Amino acid sequence: MAIQAKDIRNISFISHGGAGKTTLTEMFLYNSGSIEEPGNVEQGNTRSDFTPEEKEHQYSIDNSYFNFSWQDKVINLIDTPGYADFQGEVVSALRMVESSVLLIDATSGIEVNTNNVWSIAEENNLTKFIFINKMDEEEADFDQVLQDLKDNYGSNLFPLTIPAGEGKDFEGIIDVLSKKLITDENKEDVPDKFSAHLEDYRLQLIETIVELDEELMMKYLEDEEITDTELIETLEKGILEENLIPVFAGSALNNVGVKTLMDYLIDLAPGPLSESNIKGVEDEQEKDIELSEDGSLVGLVGKTMVDPYIGKLSIFRILGGSVQKGDKIYIPRINDELSISKLYTLNGSEQEETDKLASGQIGAVAKMDELETSDTLLSPELDFELEKINFPEPMLMQAATPAADSDEEKMSSALNRYSLEDPTFKVNYNKEVKELVIKGMGNIHLSVINDICQRKFDVRFETSTPSVTYKETLQKKVESEHRHKKQSGGRGQFGHVYLRVAPLPRGEGFEFEEEIFGGAIPNQYIPAVEKGVREAKEEGVLAGYPVVDLKVTVYDGDYHDVDSSEMAFKIASSKAFRKGLKRAKPVLLEPILKVKIVVPERFMGDIMGDLNSRRGKILGMEPDGNDQIINAEVPEGEMFEYTTDLKSITGGYGYFTTEFSHYDKVPGEVQQEIIERANDDD
Repeated sequence: MAIQAKDIRNISFISHGGAGKTTLTEMFLYNSGSIEEPGNVEQGNTRSDFTPEEKEHQYSIDNSYFNFSWQDKVINLIDTPGYADFQGEVVSALRMVESSVLLIDATSGIEVNTNNVWSIAEENNLTKFIFINKMDEEEADFDQVLQDLKDNYGSNLFPLTIPAGEGKDFEGIIDVLSKKLITDENKEDVPDKFSAHLEDYRLQLIETIVELDEELMMKYLEDEEITDTELIETLEKGILEENLIPVFAGSALNNVGVKTLMDYLIDLAPGPLSESNIKGVEDEQEKDIELSEDGSLVGLVGKTMVDPYIGKLSIFRILGGSVQKGDKIYIPRINDELSISKLYTLNGSEQEETDKLASGQIGAVAKMDELETSDTLLSPELDFELEKINFPEPMLMQAATPAADSDEEKMSSALNRYSLEDPTFKVNYNKEVKELVIKGMGNIHLSVINDICQRKFDVRFETSTPSVTYKETLQKKVESEHRHKKQSGGRGQFGHVYLRVAPLPRGEGFEFEEEIFGGAIPNQYIPAVEKGVREAKEEGVLAGYPVVDLKVTVYDGDYHDVDSSEMAFKIASSKAFRKGLKRAKPVLLEPILKVKIVVPERFMGDIMGDLNSRRGKILGMEPDGNDQIINAEVPEGEMFEYTTDLKSITGGYGYFTTEFSHYDKVPGEVQQEIIERANDDD
């Protein structure tokens, strides 16, 4: 029987690392009958963390995708990584689901990456649920964690299940609506010792729900009976409208409270077509896109990866319509139609072939090399694009060199191939300093990529601080001349030029003019004069960096009927230029970055002091909820280690973005240090 959208629930697990997402995933699979025994993270046999790198490090690196049945419904589940270095995976996953379950470690509460993933869920307008895990561990404190969650995320959080005891006294969970104690398989009446605690939470729950409906509120105020059906219907509406966020308790490791969570997700999580309209862009104009099960195909590629057995695998979500093997689909980015040869559903490391994927499903297509992450998939009669996935910009920049000298080309190929899979990893060859520069989310991210390159492409790389792309310029207008004359028997060499070298405004680049009168230099030699200057300006006189923002004019010279040549005038102009440059008050220029830093208010003093130590210029500050946004300009050479330093200062709570702003003069003392280093390298 065909799958209908109303019977599908698309859900992602999100959290800080170590909160138990992978273990909870195992229990979902086990309870649904998809696996015979749940795996264990420490033993490296879970269905989620199946790559060698994940097994070695014992944490998730990539999203894992599953589909299974529960209570006559289909759950598409995405288990996401918990460490900020792999935040791009979370961003991808949350564009493919309607609901997210945030896991909280009951012994740790809100941690660094908790806020990050919560913000991503909010940006995507997802229905949110919270599972407070590890209630059976020492120092678990449900009430305190719940209060911290309310303080940070709003008072509209309310428990649907609460723990019966904590730590070594943990006996199970209590369903606040049904007033039953649940211990794995069994449901029983709540013991008297938990009754008062239950009634407190039940009263809060009922008051929270009735506030959403005027009729229920009147019934409540007049002490009329309110049925569980009325409560649940209002509860569903409140969750869908994001007015309520349910909280659950349990122990994923011991499968306590997990089935109850699964039941509630089936009842309360919205289906794929809960919103039948989305935004698209056609001819640069935003338009509403209507979705339906029986309508045209609309899909979004959330991730591309290279599978060792079936080649390139593109994972996508069908937002409307359906697709089957043999169909043609239109890709607006490349303005071309492609044929679907093989479709798959995903379960961890396993792919199962299928003939059709219906509206709301998550699946994959193989061997379509043209597809990229964020691509829109359409029926051929449509033509618009969905909003691209907004991946975070990588913050850590490093120069990459091969571990073995002979592997330079192999390393470059491997890194570029991997960058196609991971939008938060970028590769660029800097021609000016002749370095391959890579950017990642942090040191852990780059270390894992190194391991993956070793496994997939048999090459490793080493990282170091990149070279700054300094430039040189002049501050004074000068005139200079050089006569190149060489006689060594037979035909000689002769070229004589007069140059005027003048500064241009910053960013203007290079201009060349000629003002020769009376044939002092024949026209055929003028291009050679320009070529000599252009080549000479690629290596300045201070530290060998390219010279920019200048105008060179050849205004006089001399030639010899026999001995003059293009080479002679090229040499003469090159030497005349260097002579003039030395007298034109040359200075070094450094690239300045526009930096946006977002940090909690309490770190402002430390951040400002640190920016001052980096020769930063504060442009302004503005509040952003509980955070502060600092806009500044900072020399690029001071920012290469900022990712690590910012994490150290803020405990991981800060992040930043950069973009090139302009070039500016290097201060005298710093310039002298750079010149001395350049001379030492020579």
